[in-house]
Amino acid sequence: MIYRLGRGQSALLLSISPDEEVNMSRKRSQTRRRLRTESLEMRRLLAADFLSNDLVSQDDSVASEVSAFSTSNADRTGQQSQSDSSASDDVSSESTDVVLAWNDLFGEVLADAEGTLQTPGYASRSMAMLNLAIYDAVGIATSGSDADTFYEYDLNVSDRTELSAEIVAAQAAYTVLSGLYPEQQETLDAFLQASLASAGANRDSEASLTVGSEIGSTILAIRANDGSDVIGEYKYTDEVGYFQVDPLNPDVPAWGPAWGEVDTFAIGSTDEFSPESPPDLSSEEYAEAYNEVIELGALDSETRTEDQTEAGLFWAYDREGLGTPLALYNDVLIQIAEQQGNSMEENAALFAQASVAMADAAITAWDTKFTEEFWRPVTAIQAGDTDGNALTEADADWVALGAPNGEDLTGFTPQFPTYISGHATFGGALFTTLQEFYGTDDIAFELSSDELQGLLEDPELQEAYGLELDDAVRTFESFSEAMAENGRSRVYLGIHFNFDDTVGQEVGSAIAASVASEFTVATADDTNQIDQDTQRNRNRNQGREQDNRDQRNQGNRNTQDRFAAIDSAFADQRFGNRR
Repeated sequence: MIYRLGRGQSALLLSISPDEEVNMSRKRSQTRRRLRTESLEMRRLLAADFLSNDLVSQDDSVASEVSAFSTSNADRTGQQSQSDSSASDDVSSESTDVVLAWNDLFGEVLADAEGTLQTPGYASRSMAMLNLAIYDAVGIATSGSDADTFYEYDLNVSDRTELSAEIVAAQAAYTVLSGLYPEQQETLDAFLQASLASAGANRDSEASLTVGSEIGSTILAIRANDGSDVIGEYKYTDEVGYFQVDPLNPDVPAWGPAWGEVDTFAIGSTDEFSPESPPDLSSEEYAEAYNEVIELGALDSETRTEDQTEAGLFWAYDREGLGTPLALYNDVLIQIAEQQGNSMEENAALFAQASVAMADAAITAWDTKFTEEFWRPVTAIQAGDTDGNALTEADADWVALGAPNGEDLTGFTPQFPTYISGHATFGGALFTTLQEFYGTDDIAFELSSDELQGLLEDPELQEAYGLELDDAVRTFESFSEAMAENGRSRVYLGIHFNFDDTVGQEVGSAIAASVASEFTVATADDTNQIDQDTQRNRNRNQGREQDNRDQRNQGNRNTQDRFAAIDSAFADQRFGNRR
């Protein structure tokens, strides 16, 4: 059935089959999924309701909501220091950049989500879906039928249809987040109203709203049966070398045994990026990592410096209420995008590229974790006499500094196997994406952490950690420095071995390099093809340029004493057969 929406030259032709089935496909593989019954029709009705009730008019109620959201976002982003070179204002629903506005809201959504949704897997999947919706929306609104979208849509958009990229993207983002976080519907409804008001939506915006709803609903349908709802149950074993419960938190169940089976977004299979197995328990390499973390990661360590403790806490984000590490990685993208003065179209490509890389990195990391089932340092050290290695010595009373709980020094070990590190894999994907996108590693930036902000507000806990903080900010001279510290921070907490970190970075980096070619910056006409080609080349850095950057990254790491132990992060033998 053909629906004609709008009037005159701005009319939109939308083709939908009688049973509301939408035919969708990835560019590289055909799929056909049925929309969930609430998705498409509900979003159409809600969009129409917004317009018919003048919810997007500039009346007092909307103005007050815009002000309220601006204040809320200012409170959040105000804690994040800006580089001297950045003249950007705080992100809010009034921002002219729809990508930054909705991703800033997403950070709040992550932190406020129900506990069962505050997992690294669900957060990375949600972030990818959100930013793919925005990316495809901006592309369709900007380039029309020539749009280079990630997914394909059964939209017959006339070349004469006038679409607002801001409105299409806002509606698409809203539709996706409403499907993923229905318990926060009131917040999402109000934010959409403010966004549409800021974008100048009116009664002539039906076409843009409908296209946005269609994009969001299509993505929800494509991912509806991707395996993310499978909980999975992990059966522990007492065998030496295998993952065990955290002795300090024995009642916490393992998370993510089935996440490695979730459908990937861009990579063909996790097998393409599966690393070699961790070092054998009897090996010298294992003993070196063991003896390092027993000293550096202990609660009462006399080796770990104050700066290393601060770094470990800075990147943690393991506890409920902080939104998982994805909230901090999202802040990284916002900070860099503002600092570099990206256009909306550039941000749409950057955020989608990074989000998809991290989502596929999570699936690969958790597939590796529950395939290898390697034990965490706390288990390994307390049972060190059983590993058959003459170079290791057990300490039955050893306690890790642990991931912070925000209340006392009784940290915890995340409940999934140690190899490979999720943090390191996420970081490899994120910061390699930034290297690929900007064509350089040498971009300095500052970043604020809610973990450290909490310590600033709790002087007693800060003192217990042995810290004297002036602020919640850390400064990085390059993407590779931030990537290295992010991964290395888990060793400082005593919850990962060094090889968990270095191999995780390799895997994440390889995934990011593979994903980069999927995304381009939307352009309005063919006259910008040169710019488009430049962006493609920037996103597809390979060969000699990649080798040069790897060498430079290695040099940077070798000059930093606090990262001396990660000199094997980009070893030549990256991937091999599992044991």
